[in-house]
Amino acid sequence: MNRVVGEFGLIENLARLFGPTPAEVALGIGDDGAALAAGGDRLLVLTMDTLVEGVHFDLAYISLAQLGRKSLAVNVSDIAAMGGEPAYALLSLGWPPARKLEEALEFGEGLAAAGREFGVAVIGGDTVASPQGLTVTLTVLGWGKPGALLRRNGARPGDQVYVTGPLGESAAGLEVLRRGLTLNPVLAAPLIEAHLHPRPRVAAGRLLADEGLASAAIDLSDGLAGDLNHVCRASGTGAVVLGATVPITVGVAEVARLLGADPLTLALEGGEDYELLFTSPPERAGRLFEAFFRAGLSPPVLIGEITAGSGVTLRTSQGDREISGGGFDHFRAHRRQA
Repeated sequence: MNRVVGEFGLIENLARLFGPTPAEVALGIGDDGAALAAGGDRLLVLTMDTLVEGVHFDLAYISLAQLGRKSLAVNVSDIAAMGGEPAYALLSLGWPPARKLEEALEFGEGLAAAGREFGVAVIGGDTVASPQGLTVTLTVLGWGKPGALLRRNGARPGDQVYVTGPLGESAAGLEVLRRGLTLNPVLAAPLIEAHLHPRPRVAAGRLLADEGLASAAIDLSDGLAGDLNHVCRASGTGAVVLGATVPITVGVAEVARLLGADPLTLALEGGEDYELLFTSPPERAGRLFEAFFRAGLSPPVLIGEITAGSGVTLRTSQGDREISGGGFDHFRAHRRQA
């Protein structure tokens, strides 16, 4: 067995231990979700995420109701990245004995409201005591179509790389909340909204899948640098990102200025954007933009190209640099909090 290096090295080694998937499994370990044959013209798409107090969130900055909504939204984003339609959820809630049990209902209210927003029914789960802090695990199930499921491994050299919206807003919003940055409220509000109230791109994912417009896709949870590298590793390719084309809002640029940081770093490595990153052959570009326009969706932003080789390269006026190791990894020394 290979030496375990980081979160994704651990996942790869565990996958080897678990061995081949059964025949009814249409898609196993290595994507935003798994998929099972459900009979007829349907696949059952499944994903799971855990949010841990002190790692993913800090209740000084997010209410329990907001946490309930966000915990479902981040799972729905995985279904969106597969081109699926979310439908059901199972909740495992680890509740700290130091907190009043009645407060869990505030979390439940936020989760229930999110279920109505996303068309997801919470149908079961588990509750346990969690002495080390609040933990939330959600399994979300949805539906997809055989042959139309979006995966990470379909990118090919020459494909264009797109994102569905601006990057770095969630990371900037976290810094506004955590550091109490003084920022024009008009600029601060959408950043805080992006962090506390992410909007998974279900409609865009279904459009890409239904119309065969994407060769590969992933949701941007760990940052563009890391997530694009996951697509490249799965596809056996490299990628070039053109720094000048990465969509960065005025608010992100202002937060970066206050921090003495590069706004491009927030956009590439900040994470929790929950936009979709996808690749598409250049000959589909016309159909792609027409389909987004027809569906009433904001047009995707072209930010780079898939190349032969490996790794992700950022190209700016200062030259090229490797960014493949960027983004969030649970088993590095640093941690993020929401």
